[in-house]
Amino acid sequence: MLERVRIVLHQPTGPANVGAVCRAMANMGLSDLVLVSPKYPTDHEQSVAYATHGVHVLESARVVDTLEEALADCVRTYATSAKLGLYRRQAAIPPNEASREAIDLTPKGSVAFAFGPENYGFRTRELLMFDRIVSIPAHADYPVLNLAAAVMIVVYEVHRAWLAVAGDGPLPMALDGDIAPDQRKQILFTKLFDALDRIGFFSEQSPDKLKYALRHLLGRVEMSVHEADIMIGMAQQIRWYADKHPPSS
Repeated sequence: MLERVRIVLHQPTGPANVGAVCRAMANMGLSDLVLVSPKYPTDHEQSVAYATHGVHVLESARVVDTLEEALADCVRTYATSAKLGLYRRQAAIPPNEASREAIDLTPKGSVAFAFGPENYGFRTRELLMFDRIVSIPAHADYPVLNLAAAVMIVVYEVHRAWLAVAGDGPLPMALDGDIAPDQRKQILFTKLFDALDRIGFFSEQSPDKLKYALRHLLGRVEMSVHEADIMIGMAQQIRWYADKHPPSS
């Protein structure tokens, strides 16, 4: 189960932070680390020094160019964010809730917890790529955590959720049907947003707010591959109809 929990660092800039993340992951039994366009190579001396007994996590880390690559095979994706505007606040869940949900999904495939760049975190357009938003309830005067500290809190909650399952009866049962991987869901949302845009669904003033709400509403659903394909077909049909019946001028 823990081997299917992935930590994704998006454009990390501090090699010491990357090493400290590896140590935190090793402390809690996680080993799947993906780095998206890191500033420094994984064998940087600070990364190795700060990883200490987590150096095996560092050595096995995968480096990819895009978030899409990092998330492609995951059945549920979580982005961490300390910036909670109205829509983010409505969609956000705490780390313990996200961890329980993630562990329950691991029989169906990998799940990912992603962390944005140290200096500014994830941008709104990047958050639209994720199923759920995780917010660590820090003090309002200074809610932004160091990268390694934020990862430690999340992986600690993941480990606690795993212990609750592994130490108390049978493992969770797999759900009927294959859960749609992130790659399939990205196709769905691209087509759905395009189709809805063609029929004038999105407000001209704030289209991203509606996209954000839809993305995370559907991100909470344990959508099967078949269900995702149905919705992709629906989006394609909306687009076809809109193209065949343009609004009269």
